[in-house]
Amino acid sequence: MEKRTKNERNRKIKKPSFVFACTTLIALILLIIIGTKGIEVIGLKGLNVDLRLMFFIAWLPAIGVSWYLGHGYKEIENSAVDTIRSGIQPAVILLVVGGMTSAWIVSGTVPTLIYYGLKIVNPHMFLPIVLVISSVTSLFTGTSWGTIGTVGLAMVGIGMGMDMNIGLVIGAVVSGAYFGDKMSPISDTTVMSSALAGVPVMKHIKHMLWTVVPGYAVTFLLFLFLGIQNANATIDYGTVNGTMAAMAANFKLGFVTLLPMILLFYLLATGKPSIPSILGAGLFGALIAIVYQGQSAGDVLNIMYKGYTIESGDAFVDTILSRGGFTSMRDFTNVMLGSFGFAGILKGAGILDAFIRPICEKVKTTLGATAACLVVEVCALATGSTQSFANVMTGTLVSPLYKQLRLKPENMSRAMEDFGTQGAILIPWGVNALYVAGMYGVEPIVFIPFCFLNILVPVISLIYGATGFAMTKYGESEEIPEGAYPMA
Repeated sequence: MEKRTKNERNRKIKKPSFVFACTTLIALILLIIIGTKGIEVIGLKGLNVDLRLMFFIAWLPAIGVSWYLGHGYKEIENSAVDTIRSGIQPAVILLVVGGMTSAWIVSGTVPTLIYYGLKIVNPHMFLPIVLVISSVTSLFTGTSWGTIGTVGLAMVGIGMGMDMNIGLVIGAVVSGAYFGDKMSPISDTTVMSSALAGVPVMKHIKHMLWTVVPGYAVTFLLFLFLGIQNANATIDYGTVNGTMAAMAANFKLGFVTLLPMILLFYLLATGKPSIPSILGAGLFGALIAIVYQGQSAGDVLNIMYKGYTIESGDAFVDTILSRGGFTSMRDFTNVMLGSFGFAGILKGAGILDAFIRPICEKVKTTLGATAACLVVEVCALATGSTQSFANVMTGTLVSPLYKQLRLKPENMSRAMEDFGTQGAILIPWGVNALYVAGMYGVEPIVFIPFCFLNILVPVISLIYGATGFAMTKYGESEEIPEGAYPMA
């Protein structure tokens, strides 16, 4: 820590009041919201400025508030840098994930998964199959939106050919995509939630099993029953056959291409560090692309950095496979730098403490902490915020509650995912629901009632909060680890 200057030492540090903290937070959050998308539901139009820039712009008024309270610039800068430091590891993970994704495409890993996934389509089991295919695709790619916009399109097209209820098919795609995303150690929101809580990614994922698995089991049974009730034996395999033919024509498919995936999950399941595991699995995919697919070493390594592009003659397949690369993750890492630094300035100024302390004094139960997480996530998402912004706000405002109750950080990271990531699709005017609606050309109300997993998981999480079931705590004599709750 750098020493404060003489002028800084002579300044009297003011302690912000609850009202001052509330006013500051509301003003800064509104600044970011108005600068980006606005609040469409009340007619407040935004400037459509990129969120990454708005977070850095918000640093200036946040620094001004810190100066007003008597903090010197070096002190403010150190607060921002210290908080950003906690986000460096997940940012690196995201970069290597981007490289691995493109390597897995050029190696044939992703095309093989899609090819054999489409091959098992069956009319009467269609909805459960859609759920499973979307789950697997999202699990291995780490993106719910990518699954919805690629494999999901194929599934919806097939469902329309079978004369299925389009809302049911989209609900199965969304439920599967969000399940796979949450269970994937390479998902950006999964990595970010674990970072905000200060818990290892795999521990975070294991703790989510308590809410996601029972929700997924009930979801599977619902789609199984509804699929049998709504199935029509006439099915048009044109979309399926076209996609499969394009995959087979452009890649060598088979078990060999799945080896990088097997390697990654072995490494992660046996507790190996995430960064070398993901990078190693990506490089192994690159080796498969060179040896098995016949690509040149230079081209494959450049694809890992810049992303994979293909012109197969099938526009749909091109959309599915043209993605990945280190460069594809730069925008998200910029969000993390800006948002973590913003939160660090507010934390160093005492704003977050002044806001949360009166609430901490009232919240005495696990249900109260769980409900607080729900309220912050929903309020942020309902006012047009992105998932990243909602998670950062929740992490910074709710961390002290969980820490005060001596709840382990994986409880908070799970709640953030249960209410924020899973529940986001249930807000009709939110960015998640509008993305799906725009992708499939329907109104959100058409599919929201059938997003069973996204409805069930938040309910299960609240039940756990009320009963204390699966809410792990530190013992009275157990010391809270230094890295837990970095935002508190």
